[in-house]
Amino acid sequence: MASRILKMLSKLFSAPEYRILIMGLDASGKTTILYKLKLNETVQTIPTIGFNVEVVLFNKVSLTIWDVGGRDKIRPLMRHYFQNTQALIYVIDSNDKDRLPQTTEELWRVLDADDLINIPLLIYLNKTDLPNAMKSEYIIQEMRLNNIKYRQWLLQPCCACAGDGLYEGLSWLVRLLKSPPTSDARYTPIESKSIISTAENNQDGDKLSEWLSHIDEDTNEEFIEKFQNNLLSSETFDHRTLLRTIWVYLTIYGRQKTVKVLFDHLKMYMKDMNVTLIYFWLQIVHYACEATKNPTNNFTGFLLMNPQVLNETEVPLSYYKKGTLFSTQAKTGMVLPDIKPLPSIVPGSFAPYKNVINKISDLTLDLANNELDDDEFLKSFESYTLKSWSHKSHLRMVWLYLTRDGRRTGVNKIFDGLKNFIENSAIVKATTFHFTMTYFWVQMIDLAIAQSPKQIYFEEFLRLNSHLLHEDLFLEYYKNETMLNNPNARKEMVLPDIKPLPSLIAASNKK
Repeated sequence: MASRILKMLSKLFSAPEYRILIMGLDASGKTTILYKLKLNETVQTIPTIGFNVEVVLFNKVSLTIWDVGGRDKIRPLMRHYFQNTQALIYVIDSNDKDRLPQTTEELWRVLDADDLINIPLLIYLNKTDLPNAMKSEYIIQEMRLNNIKYRQWLLQPCCACAGDGLYEGLSWLVRLLKSPPTSDARYTPIESKSIISTAENNQDGDKLSEWLSHIDEDTNEEFIEKFQNNLLSSETFDHRTLLRTIWVYLTIYGRQKTVKVLFDHLKMYMKDMNVTLIYFWLQIVHYACEATKNPTNNFTGFLLMNPQVLNETEVPLSYYKKGTLFSTQAKTGMVLPDIKPLPSIVPGSFAPYKNVINKISDLTLDLANNELDDDEFLKSFESYTLKSWSHKSHLRMVWLYLTRDGRRTGVNKIFDGLKNFIENSAIVKATTFHFTMTYFWVQMIDLAIAQSPKQIYFEEFLRLNSHLLHEDLFLEYYKNETMLNNPNARKEMVLPDIKPLPSLIAASNKK
């Protein structure tokens, strides 16, 4: 089984000169380190679902570095990705003393893996710039690093955001890879309570491995045709099939149509369908598609890069309490998570991962609105019956009026509609109308419409103009106190005090 997965992985990327694995607990800084080394830039990151893979050129060698998600609820499956690894990087959050026992346990579990025996180990002690950071001496003692036998290792303090210490550690690792020690000694695992293997874990791992290595013989179009015509067997409609259904719809039709069509057909296959759970997996698959590379552009490649999504139990329960997820309310309508926000990524055209936002985004808040077509959305807005309101909802409302009615008529409808909505809708009772802010977004959206192709859907418009999804975009033009702390700005138009608002004429002249 492992060899089949390895063969598929080898098809994703050409054989590197050196293959390195980055591991560690979630939020330790693994992805930040990877993209600092790759781009020499600090990027905002989201929790890694599966794997990020990048080729880093350093000291005249090519390093293919695999960043493994730290939310490892499927540890039995991880062993399939260890093969042919030539070096290991382990990242520790020096400011997270509470989870030091957990990161110690995980490190020793990794060091005991057969495929990782004897390979060099670089330990990045990250976030050492923070005031409560643990010292190297303390880490060595508490994590029993001096007990590591028969492998070269280095503890390198670093600050991933600033880049301090990263290249010193990587230089050490590359020198070791170029000139490996000649000793034939084998690493002897140290007795540890952390090395536990249960029959249940093995069974889960085998099941996940089987799903991961399964090859689909039909095309995406053939699969969709079977799904829509109720030709798939409801008895064999398992979690993998659900994921494939969502992935294929997102790939072919995009999110808006997927949300609108998916539920009607799923009722044919799922007698006791949980609406919240389906929304959850739609969000997770959409996020994974945006956040993780898929060089083969097929479902198998998607799963290979995001194997955690195959864990149908642990993943949703890390966001929802069990009682919430399986409540009557959750089965019949969308319920937001009560443990932590769903991961979300704003689609766009920035450099890799610069567009990532680590919060509940409009993709989560607008799940109910995404089901509405444009006519239904405007009708609900005008009748004050929208179930949710967010920045994305605001953008969509402005975009619809401007594209349908033009600027002269559209602006009046936008201003009047927004005032009435704020006064009459229960979901925005704490909001007050802001004249300058409203005009700012009208101007920005109107300019984007003029520079975008005609006759496109709203989601495509956002993809082409992803800067509009940044709610604080106005700070490029206005000082914070001018826009937010000036009572006049709420009542009338106040001109920007950083730089003029862009206009179609100015943009055309730049070209």
